This record gives sequence, C-alpha cells and structure tokens, in this order.
Amino acid sequence: MELLVGPLLQRNGGYSYDTFTAADGLRRSFRYLQIEAARYDQRALVAEARRDPRCEVRICETQGEFEQLVRKPSAAGATAAEPGKQD
Repeated sequence: MELLVGPLLQRNGGYSYDTFTAADGLRRSFRYLQIEAARYDQRALVAEARRDPRCEVRICETQGEFEQLVRKPSAAGATAAEPGKQD
C-alpha cells in the first residue's frame, strides 16, 4: 500500500495536511492552531506508517506534487477524490 503525505498547509486559521491511499482515499488531518503541532502529528504519522512493512510512504514537498500523485491512481482505474475540493 502506498501512503501519500501532503505538505503542511495553512487552512481555516490553522495548519493541516492531506493524506491519500487507494483504500481510504483522500483524508485531511486535524486542524492545528500551531504549525509545530501539525508538524509533530505529520511526523508521527509517517513514523508509524514506516514501521509497517506493507506500507510505502511518499512525502510530497508541494501541494502540486501531491495532487499530481493523487490523480495518477485514478487514471489507472482506482477511485481517487480530487484534492482541495473539501474545506
């Protein structure tokens, strides 16, 4: 299973990030008021996922890279949500 992790973004007065897997689709993290809290949560998620030998983690540096990779599985026939459509 591939886990895509998007960059930290400022949204609705806080900070969050998106993740995507073919099984779960697009998911948004909690909104944190401090960027340090969002960064800690993102790093903890990545560390936990990397402990699972069945999971391949890919951390995206930009939102554009994340959106491009999310669309890639949908071209192959998987169901993918459009990033940035939920707020």
